[in-house]
Amino acid sequence: MSKDSDDKQRSKLLSLALRAVRAVRNVKPRALARALGLSLRGYQHFEAGGGQLNIDHVMAFARASDADPIGILTAVQIGKPEFAAWVAHNKAMIAFMITLQEFADDTGEAMARLETTTWVSAYREMFKGLSDKALAAQAQNDTWLAQNAARLGLGVVHPGENDAVDAADGEAGQAGAGDEQDDIEDGPETPDGGS
Repeated sequence: MSKDSDDKQRSKLLSLALRAVRAVRNVKPRALARALGLSLRGYQHFEAGGGQLNIDHVMAFARASDADPIGILTAVQIGKPEFAAWVAHNKAMIAFMITLQEFADDTGEAMARLETTTWVSAYREMFKGLSDKALAAQAQNDTWLAQNAARLGLGVVHPGENDAVDAADGEAGQAGAGDEQDDIEDGPETPDGGS
């Protein structure tokens, strides 16, 4: 891949990650534009992945949307924009970086003696454990909702579906389309999405 092709791919992934976070955090473009010190058009350009990756804008976006800035950047790097939405609430990548900092403080240069395969094995073990816990929690929540939704007359509930991330994916290729009008029609907003 050429550098231009890599840059375009990174811009597309950033755009999808920002939209996914904005969808799950329910923050309006105008509020984010204000928080970033940009015009609405400038914000739309940023969210569409225009220009060079601007770390300061990503950090300001994360503050304004109460998201995980490291999660956004990681989502771009691993090619999974939905990851940014998945960790927006729990700030998993911030927590990871804090524990990595503690590891670096405790271990120091001795970590250089660890082989790559040791790191990979440790990461795989850690992520397997986290995956097992996440899937078990999701299954427990889904089962409880499926068993109890009828008490409210809701019939069959299909929990675990994330329409907000799917909706953000559906916006791809529509950079800024209708955002200004939607913003006006939706009325007042706050940078934290009112949550």
